Amino acid sequence: MGNRAVITFEVLDDAPCIYLHWNGGRASVQGFLDAAKRLGMTPGDTRETQTQFMDEFAALLAKHFFDCEVGMTVYREKYGEADTDNWDNGTYVLWSDLAIARRLHKRGPEEYDAEKQQAISDQIYFAASPASLV
Repeated sequence: MGNRAVITFEVLDDAPCIYLHWNGGRASVQGFLDAAKRLGMTPGDTRETQTQFMDEFAALLAKHFFDCEVGMTVYREKYGEADTDNWDNGTYVLWSDLAIARRLHKRGPEEYDAEKQQAISDQIYFAASPASLV
């Protein structure tokens, strides 16, 4: 199985989303989003900019957290084709500022772990930060 989740901005069939097979709990997803914010990634308010953000966000997570390519553990899909009711963490619907607006299909208890969230954010940020390349 996994610890699955979907991340999206809109609950529409053709909306861009990311399907995570692993690390779909709240602390992980919040850490991923925190790292994106720290790196200056912004989705904008249009479908085009949100699609571009999802492509870049998926690549960031795949490379700097999961050490893989998009298509292994981290998948870029359309919302209508994703396993949104996955019996794990369900779907995270985001605001354009990358805050979690709501959750759909969440069945278990919420995972709040500030240390884990910070560690995940730091891992991605320091691996992807231009300062880490010097």
